[in-house]
This record gives sequence, structure tokens and C-alpha cells, in this order.
Amino acid sequence: MRVLMHYNGAYSKSAGVSRVVLSLGKALEEKGVQVDYAFGYDAPQAMFNYLQPLKGTLHFLHHTPLTALFFANFIKDKDYDIVHSHTPEAAFDAVIARLLLRKKYKIVVHLHGLDKAIYEEWKKELKLKRTSFSLTTFLYLKASIFKNWFAIKLADTFTCVSKTVKKEAKKFYGIDAVVVPNAVDCKEFKKFNKIAVRKQLGFNASDFIVLWVGNSAWLKGLSYLTEALCKLPEAKLIVVGLNTQTETLAKLPNRVMFTGYLNRHKLTKYYSMADILCVPSLYEGFGLVYAEACCFGLPCIACKGTGAEEIIENGFNGFLVRKRSVKELKEALGKLKDRKLRARFSKNAKLKAKQLCWKRSAEKVLKIYNELIK
Repeated sequence: MRVLMHYNGAYSKSAGVSRVVLSLGKALEEKGVQVDYAFGYDAPQAMFNYLQPLKGTLHFLHHTPLTALFFANFIKDKDYDIVHSHTPEAAFDAVIARLLLRKKYKIVVHLHGLDKAIYEEWKKELKLKRTSFSLTTFLYLKASIFKNWFAIKLADTFTCVSKTVKKEAKKFYGIDAVVVPNAVDCKEFKKFNKIAVRKQLGFNASDFIVLWVGNSAWLKGLSYLTEALCKLPEAKLIVVGLNTQTETLAKLPNRVMFTGYLNRHKLTKYYSMADILCVPSLYEGFGLVYAEACCFGLPCIACKGTGAEEIIENGFNGFLVRKRSVKELKEALGKLKDRKLRARFSKNAKLKAKQLCWKRSAEKVLKIYNELIK
């Protein structure tokens, strides 16, 4: 069996979807599957880059149907049994190329989340005036929703990363996707001494430190967390993934640190020195950041009705709160100031991380492959 693990974004050992492609692909290789990898760009020489010409000034074309022609040119002289496309937008390229070239490969669409669901949350935030209208965001989401619909209509079968995404796929597109949860390998992370890292970064051993990790302030609920922390003056916040945000700085003077983007190695220092992770995302397909935090024994706070529920069990290794509820966020943060509770949740978090296994996910995927090509 020859499989192409396919993602139209950038290759990265640290970014979410790319990491899933690499980890799941490796687990399948260990089961004897011949796996090739195609990314949009930046992949090493042993892999394929089919959208490299669109990197840089032409990046805006990355979200147009033109990408399907690049994929068709890439795959025209190759033979695969399965093209496993990660995200429906990537699958758009695979289904168009199959039509143009009359290829017979089967297409599996791996749903990491749905832009239609993100669009619904964005509209709610606009109505609440929690974020400002962006024409770029609007056009991107609308174009992506169209490409998603088209790809889903023409693909062969579907996998998804959580029960939440499975429910959304049924609601928006009427499809039944098989849940193949993401996983995490805690051995990949280097642990640092908590007190030493705090001293190095200018924090005290006794500080109550809340960690937030994300690349979108509105989607990952940063404003709601900021409001909750206003009511907890003893807490300090570290924001990873964003540069300085004026609103948060104004509300939490002298209590917030912005690190900007961090690679995976540097991020481990902040996992090591934090007390809890709080990312109250309005939408989360799965949330690898929660799984990573569990490797470090960090109790987590996230929102109900998101993929975070695959990892966080309310009252076991963290708390789940209602979306947009500053009150519930404050209550959960207040509870986790208790060292004894944090210690119990920390043990449970590490147990939860051990349950997330790429080998089991690969077994599910291999069964789907076999059914498709039998």
C-alpha cells in the first residue's frame, strides 16, 4: 500500500497540523505502510513541496483554486493508493487533480476542525464587539468554506480529530467521520527546573503563573482570560505566540509577559515554569497545546463544546467552563490557586497524556485504508 500524507500548509516540526501529519505518518510507516509526504512548502528534500512558488509575495494565491493545478502537476507522474489530505482545503487540491488526471487514488479527508464553525464563532465575536471586522479574515473564511464544501462532496471518506469535529461535520455537511484523536509523545519534551527557569525569566518561586498559548487572540479567548485575571490581582500571565497586545497590557499592568512566537524547544521552558495552562478557545478542533501541557503535569482550563474535551476531564486534570464566561473562568482560576488541588490535577494530567497514543490512532487509520482499497 502506498499512501501520500498531504497538507497544503508549511512543513513544521512544531506547528499543529504539520506535526500530526508527521507523527501519524511515522506510526503508519512502523506498521509497514509506504508513506510519502507532500506539504505546501518548506519541507526537507526527502519530502515534496508543491506550492513553493507561491511562498512570499504570491502567498495570497495559496487560498485560491489555483493550488489544485499545482497539485495536479505534482502528482501526475506518481501512483498512490490513498491520498490522505489533512484539512478539507488540502483535499480540494486532491479531488480536483483526480478529476483532471482521471487518477484512481482514494481520498481520505482528515478534519482537524471546520472553518464554517470558526466563521460562526467569529460572527458572534463581531456582534459582541469583541473583535473588529477584517476583510482579509472574511474573504479567507468564505473562500475556505467553499473549498471545504467542494472537497467534502467529492472525497471518499473522512476522519476527524475529536467528537466535537465529528458532530460539526454531521451538522454542516451531513457526513459521518471516524474519530482518530491526536496524540502526544511526552518523551519528545525536555523538562527544565521550575525554580531555575523562573529566576532566569524574572519570576519568583511563589508566583501563581498562568500560561496562554495561541496565534489568534479572539479565537483563543485571550480577552476573556484577561478580564478574569483582572479579578485575581495575585496572578501573572505569560502570553506565548503573540507580540504585545495593548488591551491586555492596559488591563494587567506589570502582570503580563509577551514572548512572541516560540519554537517547541523554547516553549518547553514556559511549560516547565508555569502553574497552569488556560486557553479558553471559542473553537478548538482538538488542542494539542492541552496535551503538551499534560506532559508537564499542568492542570488545564478550556471551554466546553470544543475538542479540548478529548483531553481535559472536568474536575480531574483541569476545568471546563462555558464559552465567554468570565465568571466561570475566574472561579476555575481561583480554585487552581490551591497548591494541593494543583498537585492532584498534575498527577492526573500526566496520566491523561500517557493515554494519548499515535500507535492506536494509526491502527484506526490503517483499518480505514484497508476498507477503501479492498
